[in-house]
Amino acid sequence: MVYRNILLVLHIGAAGAWLGANLLQAIVPGILGPVSPAAANWFRATEKLSRRFYIPAGVTVLVTGVLLVLNSEVFGFGTLFVTIGFAAVIIGAVLGSAVFGPKSLAIAEAIEAGEPDKANKVRANTGQWGAFDTLVLVFTIYAMVAKLGV
Repeated sequence: MVYRNILLVLHIGAAGAWLGANLLQAIVPGILGPVSPAAANWFRATEKLSRRFYIPAGVTVLVTGVLLVLNSEVFGFGTLFVTIGFAAVIIGAVLGSAVFGPKSLAIAEAIEAGEPDKANKVRANTGQWGAFDTLVLVFTIYAMVAKLGV
């Protein structure tokens, strides 16, 4: 039981870190202004966070989730909420590597090059994907809490 609780705390903590970082990604750019040097620095940091923060958080969610299922006598890999969890990790990984990292760098470069229209266009698109990722994550948390499929 202690092992399960440790895994669960790590699992919930990593999911909370992921959600919290998503919320910061949605809020901070608006505070900094659309094309300020601070905004360029924020988006450069965001690009680095895609590797240094989101990947460890996602891996922690995945590994602890797998270990929780392997140590469960009730839930299996075919349980709906577990499947939803795997899908969320996959979606997050794809969006992080294909969208958030590269587009954050593109936004920073556009701001630094004095191309505010380009920066704002990429920001709008990235923001839509960020909202989608956050909704997927919130739904996944709901699915876990409600134990959908059980």
